[in-house]
Amino acid sequence: MVLATAPDLGDISRRALRDDRGVSYFEVRAALTPRWGRLWAGFLAGHVALVAVVVAMASLSGRSLALDALTVGAGAVAVGYIVHYLVLFQHEAVHFNLAPTRRGNDLACDVLLGPLIGETVASYRVIHLEHHRHLGTPQDTERSYFEPLGARFLLEGFAGVRISRIIRARLAHHADGSRPAPATPRRVPWVLLAAVVLHASVIGGAIALGRPAVALAWALGIGCVFPVVNTTRQLLEHRDDHADRRVDYTTVPHGQVNRLFGSGPLASTLGGAGFNRHLLHHWDPGVSCTQLAALEAFLAGTPVAPSLQQRRTTYVATARRLLRA
Repeated sequence: MVLATAPDLGDISRRALRDDRGVSYFEVRAALTPRWGRLWAGFLAGHVALVAVVVAMASLSGRSLALDALTVGAGAVAVGYIVHYLVLFQHEAVHFNLAPTRRGNDLACDVLLGPLIGETVASYRVIHLEHHRHLGTPQDTERSYFEPLGARFLLEGFAGVRISRIIRARLAHHADGSRPAPATPRRVPWVLLAAVVLHASVIGGAIALGRPAVALAWALGIGCVFPVVNTTRQLLEHRDDHADRRVDYTTVPHGQVNRLFGSGPLASTLGGAGFNRHLLHHWDPGVSCTQLAALEAFLAGTPVAPSLQQRRTTYVATARRLLRA
């Protein structure tokens, strides 16, 4: 009965929101400043993990056919998953939460992530802010959740069909002259050249050193596993449990859906950089990922606590529900 009458987080005024001690949201919000050490520890850990995987693949490959097969399979999954984890920090940079200054924020993101994905944060910012404005509508610019989770979704992802659609959609979005110009000045796309050099160096270097399994694992990880993990995560965050597989949500509003996924090992990596608390991020996008747990703790003592509990789940449980839908 309480759950049915609990106010939804999106319906309550921030100005009126207080916890059971009488502390207002604005008092708490003022203290939710980024914890830079924690943020960068997680960010750099991803880079270290990626290098360690490449070194491990190089040491395993070239010894036997069985080890080469293991290198390709496990290596591709590891590379794609870790790159996905790293790219989640680009989202923090979109909201200027990767470094204390805006210039430093964009530079750090472009230098440390640009060569992996070939995209500046300024370019992605234009796309992502539209996602916040139009979540749940046909105008959403991040729309993986428009499609049902199933074999076709995954096969198209692994075949590169889905990533090609995303790239075409982004190019079309940037080419649309009716949209306002980005607030951040457009940079020379040196990151695209850097990405070509990086990926060609890894693949070409592995082949030159007699490690073709490493080259194949890297190519599959970047080109297949990473896009699948990325789009599946987004689908799990936003697709309604009751969404109709027969409906074309590019023409019919899907509705806004957000979830809380907890803090376990899977949630903290698949939903790294605060994506495991995506509901809270969409409610207040300016809060650093390092402070979303503190925000959740505050909200647990407010009238919206039962509403949050309704939206608490796991990635695995959500995937099971959507597969059955």
